[in-house]
Amino acid sequence: MNIYLDHNATSPLLPEVLEAMEPWLGVPANPASVHGFGQRAAMAVDRARTQVASLIGGVPEGVVFTSGAAEANHLFIRRCPDVQSLAVSAVEHPCVLAAAKDRARAGAHLTVLPVDPEGRVRLEGLPVVDLVSVMAANHETGTIQPLEALHTALGARWRHTDATQAAGRISLQLGHLDGVSLSSHKLGGPGGMGALVLNNGEGFPSLMGGGVQQRGRRAGTVHTAGAVGFGAACAIAQRSLHDRRAHWDAIARQLRAGLRALGGTLVVDPDRTQVLANTVSVTFADWPGESIVQALDLRGIAASAGAACASGSVEPSPVLLAMGHRHPEGIVRFSLGPTSKKGEIDACLSALASIIGA
Repeated sequence: MNIYLDHNATSPLLPEVLEAMEPWLGVPANPASVHGFGQRAAMAVDRARTQVASLIGGVPEGVVFTSGAAEANHLFIRRCPDVQSLAVSAVEHPCVLAAAKDRARAGAHLTVLPVDPEGRVRLEGLPVVDLVSVMAANHETGTIQPLEALHTALGARWRHTDATQAAGRISLQLGHLDGVSLSSHKLGGPGGMGALVLNNGEGFPSLMGGGVQQRGRRAGTVHTAGAVGFGAACAIAQRSLHDRRAHWDAIARQLRAGLRALGGTLVVDPDRTQVLANTVSVTFADWPGESIVQALDLRGIAASAGAACASGSVEPSPVLLAMGHRHPEGIVRFSLGPTSKKGEIDACLSALASIIGA
């Protein structure tokens, strides 16, 4: 058995993406070069910028390619000028929390915004801050945040969101934000590619110095094949969004019903809270999530115990702790991708039943 249900960690490279990348592999393709080879590469990278920006309603000139969303998050949060105060949610990805703490160590006042039991940032008693970074959707639970209401209430000069999990899974119009972080491999694009999408490409300090690449905002040669693959993945996600969501809705309903029948407790109930259609997280009383994930792996089924960056940790999920969940050590996350099938869910539920003795 070979079933992959961990697309929130990474989604396999799509065949169409590999096809788009292949002409740029093994050829001289430095888009900063002025000769014909370089200019053809520059045109391909510019097209990729347009595809990436279109997915989130941004502008192509605002796209700065990075090594991934973690770099994009750090660069935005740590490089914003004139920040005396900032706010992030308690359920952010660890790299956002780390960047915010670095900013606090540099003297800024940090507020960690509490969340309700469904993982949504509480809208009461919000402070006014210079910078706010709240994710569009959570990587462990799939909870979608009310970004517009949050940004209005916080009144921040700098507004940023980590849209890593939301991009390609819900419709996004985020061009009005100052920064949006994205990751290629969550979309079926190549690993090692991400982007920080700035709202207009102006008025933001250089992210990395030492070169004039990417309009002087990040030094270093852009990986042409990687950028092309990232752009192709974004274009595919945008045109396939409606069909993918309908497909995931049907499979997720099947999965949730089966998990409940096995005695599982859904971390977030989609009847009460907006969640990503592809994400289902569950806990089983008296069962550590890592134990279930390891047992599923032995049966050829890939799932995760929360965020991939914390895989193998015996510590409770920080996300579930922030939500006040009764079993923060027990989370098992199933995340669907473009190729997920109903038959795979049947096989997964059967294997899970044998593991927990249901």
